[in-house]
Amino acid sequence: MAKEKNSEVRRRGESAGMIDMHALLAADSADYRRRARDIEYEIQRFIARHRGEGLKTGVVRIPVVVHVVYNAAQDNFTLTQVQQQIDALNRDFRLQNADAANIPPPFQPAAADTRIEFALAKRDPNCGATTGMTTTFTSKSGFLSSEVNLVRQAAPGWPPDRYLNIWIAPLVQDAGYGTGPAAPPQVDGVMIASSRFGTIIGHAPWDLGRTATLMCGLYLDLIHIWGNLVTACADDMCADTPLHYLPNHGAPIFPHHSIPSTSACPPPPHGDMFMNHMDSHKVHDASKLMFTADQALRMHACLANARAGLLASDSLVPPTAPTTPDLWIQGAADDGGEEPFAGTAPVYCSDDIWVRNAADGLSYQDHQNPRAEQQNHVYVRVRNRGCPNAGSLSGTVRLYWAKASPSLAWPSPWTGGVTIPSTTVSMGGEIVPPQPATVTVTGGGQQIVSFPWMPPDPSDYASFGADQTHFCLCARVETSPTAPFGMTVPETGNFVGNVVNNNNIAWKNVSIVDIDGPLMKAAVVIGQFSAERRVARYAFEMPTEPGPNLFDWGFLLITLRGKAMASWRGALRGQGFQQLDDGRLMITGPGAWFAAPPLKPKQFGTLHLHFVPNDRSSLGRRVFGLDLTERDAKGRLLGAQRFLLKTESPAGRPRGAGMATFDGVDWLAAEPGCGGCRDG
Repeated sequence: MAKEKNSEVRRRGESAGMIDMHALLAADSADYRRRARDIEYEIQRFIARHRGEGLKTGVVRIPVVVHVVYNAAQDNFTLTQVQQQIDALNRDFRLQNADAANIPPPFQPAAADTRIEFALAKRDPNCGATTGMTTTFTSKSGFLSSEVNLVRQAAPGWPPDRYLNIWIAPLVQDAGYGTGPAAPPQVDGVMIASSRFGTIIGHAPWDLGRTATLMCGLYLDLIHIWGNLVTACADDMCADTPLHYLPNHGAPIFPHHSIPSTSACPPPPHGDMFMNHMDSHKVHDASKLMFTADQALRMHACLANARAGLLASDSLVPPTAPTTPDLWIQGAADDGGEEPFAGTAPVYCSDDIWVRNAADGLSYQDHQNPRAEQQNHVYVRVRNRGCPNAGSLSGTVRLYWAKASPSLAWPSPWTGGVTIPSTTVSMGGEIVPPQPATVTVTGGGQQIVSFPWMPPDPSDYASFGADQTHFCLCARVETSPTAPFGMTVPETGNFVGNVVNNNNIAWKNVSIVDIDGPLMKAAVVIGQFSAERRVARYAFEMPTEPGPNLFDWGFLLITLRGKAMASWRGALRGQGFQQLDDGRLMITGPGAWFAAPPLKPKQFGTLHLHFVPNDRSSLGRRVFGLDLTERDAKGRLLGAQRFLLKTESPAGRPRGAGMATFDGVDWLAAEPGCGGCRDG
């Protein structure tokens, strides 16, 4: 159903105080109305295809440039203040805001981590270094609603297909505006009044940066939760938000109903979701707390279609020397392509490698677990760190799989030739496309290649126990046919070291836990394939993000299985775990680790992880991460495995039901992904 039901429908707006850019553009331009209808059609198609997948596994980072236009000194924001606003945006969009605990219980299950973040640009349109901020003095002390074009003239926007432009200016009548993706380039972006920007003391009740949250929601094609239309029961196109009759203002007290008893629109059982970020700009910041999962999906539909240029933007990559093209595959969210890797995020969870069950990975760049013995499609994104005037560079992309284990090396078993002892079952091999996967990528650009892959039969790996479905993927882009194949640092048997030292290599190690009933189960193989016996330290680490983590929601039970694990029982030392009478380990908080006696060569066993939730409804819809890492006595990473736990809510809820059908949290069933790898 299109958002614009017909061209005669009047939009309610929010009265004076917020510029309704959509209404202004729609009134003046038939071309704009056509673009809006076409975009809505594509968004609805995307939602219909991908609604069943739940929250996005990966996180999208949107490059931002903030243009500060000021007259008075108090409106000339510093870079620190601008970054504080970006941080506030990320907390709100990732459901990491501490005040999310104030969401009324009936609406808590609907609250969602949108998997969207914002970051100040590092590369300007001319490939120079930037802070992601411009500052422009103006002789005008304030701008009227009719003068917002003067703000953009004072500080022209950067290309809107590569940047989200945010203008900050002393608007004297308005809170600002956010354009949808149908807007023409010259106005596209977000504008915010100086008095509404940032987390500035003295701006109360607009001091939490949530005017920007609302405007960025509009920019990603969300509709106000009250639907924007003059008709009763107006729809915001999101099934998990209750119907509103009017926009709210101030600090409503739950439960609050805007629908009058005389209306033909049935009031939702729990009243308005006034704490949604997409209610009115007149609702105080402290009262706005959440997005929903359907709103998150709608924003990703916008990013995958009308705003796809942001996904391909090089604006978050630090500029390199203009004469140096450099092909690379991003290995982590904070990977800028430096060699060696200079970030802090795990290097075994590359979002530049993703698997799709169908051949739709160009339109939805998110990972699905591969289906065994069926053709899947693996996508690899290759980037060029060079500036546009550096020219292009060609290479060949090669893709490998390996049976997951924190005991693997390079090149075998990735390249084949290694089998499970006493069998002919391969532990890895190259995934060969129908024709060579060659790429030629221009400076600042990227190219995506696809590999058809039919994973091996997991039953062939029954000796691995519950870990039999775990696999790893390794993508390499080679710019030379001979060793070292264009790698900056020649490769050794240390696979982790190869990934860290060379931006041409990326590693996919993501597990989405299969959830069946009250216990969430996964497993990881622990083995010793080399002749060297060494003590290893195993740690259960959480991604360093604010907000609730996995252990706020439950605890882990670890079961040791296999003959190789016999020497571990009663011999583990460490902290943060309790060994139960039956031999299982119970972990109730992050930071747990243990050191174990070394295994003999060719021995392996499994650690079975069971997650037991304390509360299945109060934390909303999230993706929780857990890393099991293996390090040697010097603290060097030997291997790792990431588990992702998605919480999901019941599908098929009626539109406008006000969350009445939300009676808990269901589980998104998915198979575990792949394990870690280490040098042998």
